[in-house]
Amino acid sequence: MLGTCPLGKTALLLILAVVAFSLPVAASWDMNRSSIPTDEIMSGGPPRDGIPALTDPSFVPASKATFMREGEQVLGVFLNGIARAYPTRILSWHELVNDRFAELPVLVSW
Repeated sequence: MLGTCPLGKTALLLILAVVAFSLPVAASWDMNRSSIPTDEIMSGGPPRDGIPALTDPSFVPASKATFMREGEQVLGVFLNGIARAYPTRILSWHELVNDRFAELPVLVSW
């Protein structure tokens, strides 16, 4: 029952939202109607497992985050009374952060 969840309703809804948006979308591609030869399509970007996740990230107070740019976007998470900000510029290179909020392990995905 949702009311008895040890994580709390907000945390559970956050987890459900992350899971829902992480599910693959079914796509049907009709390669017979392509306008370019499909055998000439080459893979691009990093190879499988080529984007390393961040594990055990370090944090600094906002007043000491001199690497941040004015107006830079962050993905914010507030959980168990702990607030964290993950710069999207860094998340774009790693996509995943394995973090902990007190004793609760959390995966932040971008």
